[in-house]
Formats: sequence, C-alpha cells, structure tokens
Amino acid sequence: MTGLVNLMEETVLEKIDQLWKQTDYCKCEKCRMDIAAFALNRLPPRYVQSLEGKLLHRFDASTTQMDVEITAMVFKGIQIVGDDPHKNTNEF
Repeated sequence: MTGLVNLMEETVLEKIDQLWKQTDYCKCEKCRMDIAAFALNRLPPRYVQSLEGKLLHRFDASTTQMDVEITAMVFKGIQIVGDDPHKNTNEF
C-alpha cells in the first residue's frame, strides 16, 4: 500500500451498496457517486498510509456508534439523491 487512502470512502461505498439495493431509486453510477459525495462531505475522513492503519480503521468503522453515523448519513444521501436524481444531460 503506497500513498494516502481515505478509508471512509471505501466504507461509505460499501454501505451504499448494502442499503441502496433495498430501494426503488435510480441505480446509475452518477447517483451512486452523488450519494457518496453527500455522505463523505458530512463524515470525518479516515486517511491511512499503511496496512496497520487500514486494519485500525476497519475496527473503528465496525463500532456501533461509527456504523450508526455512517449508515444514517448514507441513508439520508440515498433519500435526497433518490428524490431528485441528477442525470447527465446534453443541456448546458
């Protein structure tokens, strides 16, 4: 593992995949990224640069409080984006 990695990004994307499939909202990649951006802008980053740091974050993200915070923010993002999806259009 080289460079910095924001493990919150991986965690949020996994949580989106878990929760999103249970909805009837648009499942396009643009909406997925909009949901991720919404949640990541409201959650603390978790940057690591080593395997040990990655393992520590995995433990931290599995705590009940952190999981509740991530789940709540992702769910809110799913609702907001799902209610008003942003689609790529040819209009400027």
